[in-house]
Amino acid sequence: MGKANIVLNHGILAITGELTRYSVADIENSEYVNWFVHSAVKVDLSKVSKADTAGLAWMLYLLEQAGHYSCQLSFSNVPEKLTKLITLSGVDGLLPITCD
Repeated sequence: MGKANIVLNHGILAITGELTRYSVADIENSEYVNWFVHSAVKVDLSKVSKADTAGLAWMLYLLEQAGHYSCQLSFSNVPEKLTKLITLSGVDGLLPITCD
């Protein structure tokens, strides 16, 4: 099973690896507090190699958690396969995706 490696550096949350039902289950809820100490965090998805609907659900959950900490969250460098999954799932208007 693939794993997600998540590193926060100067307000950029870089995710490497897979965002699947196996990898997101390993992410501890206690980590979110440390991620959202900034007023804005950009999630860089450029190195995500695989994602499924559980990974997409986790992204929506992450957005909800950021709101609890008054942190503005955005997603950047979304891989094409993940963009298609977002569109097919009908949630493309819910995720703040930046084009950079």
